[in-house]
Amino acid sequence: MDYALQIDLDLEIKMKSRVSILFGLLSSSFACAAPAYAASESVPFYSEVQDSCTITLDSPGVMAAEGFFKLSSKAGSGGAGRVDIFTTGRGFNVSTAAPSAFVRSPAGVGPTTFSSSYSATGATSLANVPGLVISALGHGYTKLSVDLTAETTGVVFPSGAYQADVTVTCE
Repeated sequence: MDYALQIDLDLEIKMKSRVSILFGLLSSSFACAAPAYAASESVPFYSEVQDSCTITLDSPGVMAAEGFFKLSSKAGSGGAGRVDIFTTGRGFNVSTAAPSAFVRSPAGVGPTTFSSSYSATGATSLANVPGLVISALGHGYTKLSVDLTAETTGVVFPSGAYQADVTVTCE
């Protein structure tokens, strides 16, 4: 065999060996590489709830005749008005104020005296409290039932539609 050919063959074999060794090293280094680590971070959320008291109307009340001189939500087919009260803290109080006159009534209604009362369930438990009495509310949800009575003296309530508004106060 020619000496130059022998050198070319030796060189070719050495190059193939080096490529094989290099490829082997690279593939083993990838196979043995340390696994990638996942990263995580907490994202904080903050909030500050202010003290508040919210009143929403659930249902209006209905006054029914109790004789000729009295209309009352506690009479026969009458029914209490209901409000939902939501408080985010303690220290809130509730009361009701009866109206001084009808918002709507037929002509001929004489002088009328109004009185309100209320009861509560939920975060607050109360029964038949006179309207102007201030009561502490519990924290959370309170269902307030409000009653209204209208009385006249000497003048019969004439037929027709009546409306009176009781003010519920949370403070």
